[in-house]
Amino acid sequence: MKWKVSMKHGAEMGFFAWARAFAGLFVAAAVLAPLLAAPAHGAEAGGERVVRVLCLKGPTGMGLARLMEEAEAGRTENRYEFQLAVSPEDLMARFVQGAADVVAMPSNMAAILWNRTQGGVRVLSASTLGVLAIVEKGDAIHGMGDLRGRTILASGRGASPEYVLNFLLRSNGLEPGTDCKVEWLSEHAAVVAGLAAGKGDAALLPHPFVEVAAMKVKGLREALDLTEEWRRLDLGSELVMAVNAAGRDYVDSHDAEVAAFLSEARSSAEWVNAHPAEAARLIVKHGVLENAGIAERAIPRCSITALAGTEMQRALSGYLKVLFDADPRSVGGVLPDETFYYAR
Repeated sequence: MKWKVSMKHGAEMGFFAWARAFAGLFVAAAVLAPLLAAPAHGAEAGGERVVRVLCLKGPTGMGLARLMEEAEAGRTENRYEFQLAVSPEDLMARFVQGAADVVAMPSNMAAILWNRTQGGVRVLSASTLGVLAIVEKGDAIHGMGDLRGRTILASGRGASPEYVLNFLLRSNGLEPGTDCKVEWLSEHAAVVAGLAAGKGDAALLPHPFVEVAAMKVKGLREALDLTEEWRRLDLGSELVMAVNAAGRDYVDSHDAEVAAFLSEARSSAEWVNAHPAEAARLIVKHGVLENAGIAERAIPRCSITALAGTEMQRALSGYLKVLFDADPRSVGGVLPDETFYYAR
């Protein structure tokens, strides 16, 4: 397969960066430009095809922990090889160079790649819904309206965190910068330090960073789950932060493998949600996160899911529209059409 890449929508694209505590990153065009002819899909092991799955460390890969374990034991329908990427740039470069068949990635990164490859990427399923939360030291904030007149510390300006927060504030009658102040900092560690020092009334943080912060800031509590705040608006969509995606040619020529992956990924996500303590051990064993205690506490808050088909499309398309309206570059310049969404 040879990827064709269009660069007409600008040199840099913002996307949600799980591996860097969800700070907003920008991918240079140089990362995308040298797309090579990909090798034949899947590796061969003893004459048997292997489905290569590439995950970004963090919540994007947590739901696959059980599948990783089952694959290692040889108890899966497909034969799998799992790889972990340490950064979004690493993941994107490896995928476009043909190093993986299926990739667990931030949802708007998939949209960016769809644009850059002229429709060469398809989303198979939504794997993680919203993980953003408003936290505070105290008990004053119980709804979005309670943020009026307050200062919110946050990281991720110019990327998904800013677009989601601004959308929710405005949907609740609050204009950022007028009705409440958002102080954008360089990284989440600075947000936590500022909150601990009393420099803000609240902070925007993602799971599992909320769990890390709670260990450092006495009295910190989750005041608002932004996934639930999104649902209160009754938009018909979800705050889809991560997806499982694949190249269009791979999907078109390996329908049975894709179907098996979707079934096994769903079973894995359901098991992880139902067994957080055991899942946390597997998450650490397979290198997705480093701390089992943090992983166990984060699992119920990371909205791990396995939405597919029309349910996935409905959930994801509305979220991407919000990002597009905030900044078209955040999804690659053009909203993906129907071909972006896989349905059997």
